[in-house]
Amino acid sequence: MTIGELPWERVLDQARELEQHGGAPVPATAGSLADLVVTGPAEIFEVSRRLTAPTGSIVLSSGGTTGPPKITYVSYDQAVGRLLREWRPLRPESVLLNLFTPGRMWASHYYMQALAERSGCRVVPSGPLEAGELAYWLDAFESLGVDAVAATPSALTDLAQAVLDAGRSLPLRTVIWMAEPWTEAAEKTVRAAFPEAGFWGNYGAVETYVIATNTPACDLRTLHLMPDQIIEPDDEGALLSRAGEGWTVPVTRYRLGDRLAPAHCRCGRPDGLRVLGRADDTFKLHGSLLAIGDLIELATALPGVAQAQLELVREEESWHGVRRLAVHFTGTAEPAALRQHLLDGSARLFGIALHHPEALAVARVDRLTRVERTGKVPPMIWRQP
Repeated sequence: MTIGELPWERVLDQARELEQHGGAPVPATAGSLADLVVTGPAEIFEVSRRLTAPTGSIVLSSGGTTGPPKITYVSYDQAVGRLLREWRPLRPESVLLNLFTPGRMWASHYYMQALAERSGCRVVPSGPLEAGELAYWLDAFESLGVDAVAATPSALTDLAQAVLDAGRSLPLRTVIWMAEPWTEAAEKTVRAAFPEAGFWGNYGAVETYVIATNTPACDLRTLHLMPDQIIEPDDEGALLSRAGEGWTVPVTRYRLGDRLAPAHCRCGRPDGLRVLGRADDTFKLHGSLLAIGDLIELATALPGVAQAQLELVREEESWHGVRRLAVHFTGTAEPAALRQHLLDGSARLFGIALHHPEALAVARVDRLTRVERTGKVPPMIWRQP
């Protein structure tokens, strides 16, 4: 079952046009989506480089959360014009606090600057602030009239916790989020600090920019595919095709890094989807295959676990890939209780721990490891033996 609608004739025309700009070759006998070549970062790089050559571009890269950064040439307008037809979180009178990290070629900070500019509002491009700095800046944010904020759910939680700890308020009406999934604990904290704020989310990647959007009328974890696109769900990574003008990069059957599934939403809009997790999130621990997303979901289901992250220790000389798994978490739960909860909830993990008890460790930490370049909390990190 696909998500969205895009007539085959438009997909074929788009594929042939992209072929002329360094895209994948189109078989002469192509008669359906399945006949077209699956594309990836190499095609995105070449097509975006050629298409933006006449007008100039911003060279940006993906967040590199789970793999090497992917480079894309992004047009200066960053496709905001097309986005604003569907999704308008900001008004001319808004004052947006942009907490996304500038520099290091990550796109999110510059995307929010462009969105604010096209929305005709004021923007405070502070970038990320450490937890200890946030309380210091609250007076300044309040005096500037900040009523909107853009950040990852992790950074939004930091801001919300600083407001709550200081016994302060910040009259936010708009929360813009992307780049990470929400946890129940993070959502609860942000809503407690900013009870009047509507949540506006979007989903995409630097290679594609925005694919789907979410508004305050939606279920928080359901997004809606923008028009002129079609998604083919696939366990190896969903395939995106899009056509028409105004995108940063038009694509045909581009392999996304996530598994997506159709979803219904309380708002009633069509073409809903949910992000199920990364397509490449499995690893072998002592010969048994485990999924990172499943373990994170299991861990955070225990009351008292706010957020969780896996630390994997690779054994280079061993056939089974990983010799030790450590589950780090924030919250009030006891490590022993979480360890037992994981063993009770995963038969494979139980079997591994039965024969190799040292293969599983659980530790409560004050703060999970973040990607220095982006501030995102990756679901998994590698540690040297």
